[in-house]
Formats: sequence, C-alpha cells, structure tokens
Amino acid sequence: MREHLEAVWNLCAIQPQQGRCILNFYGPPGTGKTRAALGIALRLGKPLYQVDYSAVISKYLGDTAKHIKAVFQAAREQDAVLFFDEADSLLSKRVATGESCSTSINQNRNTLMQELDRLDGVVIVTTNLFENYDPALLRRIQRHIHFRLPDASMRRELFALHLPNPERVEADYAVLAELSRGLSGGDILNICVNTIHAGSVDADPAKWRVTQAMVEREIARVKRTKAEHSGLKERAKRQIGFCV
Repeated sequence: MREHLEAVWNLCAIQPQQGRCILNFYGPPGTGKTRAALGIALRLGKPLYQVDYSAVISKYLGDTAKHIKAVFQAAREQDAVLFFDEADSLLSKRVATGESCSTSINQNRNTLMQELDRLDGVVIVTTNLFENYDPALLRRIQRHIHFRLPDASMRRELFALHLPNPERVEADYAVLAELSRGLSGGDILNICVNTIHAGSVDADPAKWRVTQAMVEREIARVKRTKAEHSGLKERAKRQIGFCV
C-alpha cells in the first residue's frame, strides 16, 4: 500500500519519515486497547515492546531522558512495535517555566519527541485522558482511534465468548447484556472468569455449572465495586480542591 501511495503521490516529499507510524488508542479502561496493540504487532510479525514506566521515570536529573533513549534503542534492535500504555505521564503537556522541576520535565518531553521523530517504525500510545497530551505529540500522530464501551449486542457476544461451554451454562445472554449496561469488555471477562470459578467448586467436575443467578450476582458485585471506586475518586478530588 505504501509503495502505491508513494508512486502516485510521492509522499516522501512531504512526509520524510516514511516508515514511522504513530497511533493513539483512547477510551475507557477495559475496552481492548492493549489487545489491539498486541494484535497489530502479531499482524506485522513483530514483538510488542511495552514500556515499563517504573523503569523509565527517575527522580535523578537526566536519568529519565537516558531511559527514554534506551527504550527506543531497544525497540530498534528488536524491530518491535513500541507500546506506551497509559501514556499520560510521559506524553502530557509541558510544565510552565518557573514551576518546580519544570526544566527536567520539559527536557524529558523534548527527548521523547526527538526519539519519536528518529524512529522508523510503529509506535502505539494509549490513554484514558486524551486531552492531557502535549500538542507537539498530537501533530505527530497519524490516527486517533476511539475505543468505546460495548453496546448490548457486543455485550451479548462477549458473554457467549467468555462462557465457552454452552452445555454447562444455564443463562440468558440477552438478559445479561442488559444487566451489564455500562460495563467494559474487560469487566465482562472478569465476571465470566469469576463465575466459572464459583460454579466449579463441587468435588465432581461433572456437576460444574454456571447459572443465571451466579452471573447476575457477579455483575452486581462488579457494578458495586466500580461505583464505590468512582465515589472514592470524587471525594479525593473534593478534598484536594478544599486543601488548595
């Protein structure tokens, strides 16, 4: 495809980094962004090099920039798809001059942008906070792909997929799809796995079953946990605002 575009449009004249492709996957947690990155790497026949932030970010001046360069060098050596999951901490907007540590943070951003410009390969970044990206990064991204929560039809298919032995499942997938409104694919996977464990406790494996009630209880538990987590986040925001 690239060869045909080059022959017809001479793209290298306006886009010199012909081998570079930066993709941004954004959307709620559990919607398949990481799985999609792995799928792209597999389709290209390349390993997926996932950045470990704990190994990149350093409190020592200059070390983070060195680690960023090392990450890109490792991706080149392995001919890998470079994957920044939840990339906000490295790719967020620059800090205004005068703020604490602003020079170091902005230097790290500059190093990252320079390495992106030099890389002749595929980079995938993911985020749940698209608006936090540095505008300089946005100019380098070829595609922004929105990962949405599954609709009712998709949720039904996810339950059917993740409860793979229909002879042992006594459940109405259409009802489960309605009850799981607002949940992600990752949530549904966890619900199914936990339900399978709950239905597989009898000493005789022949009696292992997943029932409608089991799945509904697990859906309710996940929704309750997510609501509690959301409430804690909101209280934390209010406390921070009050302290400021």
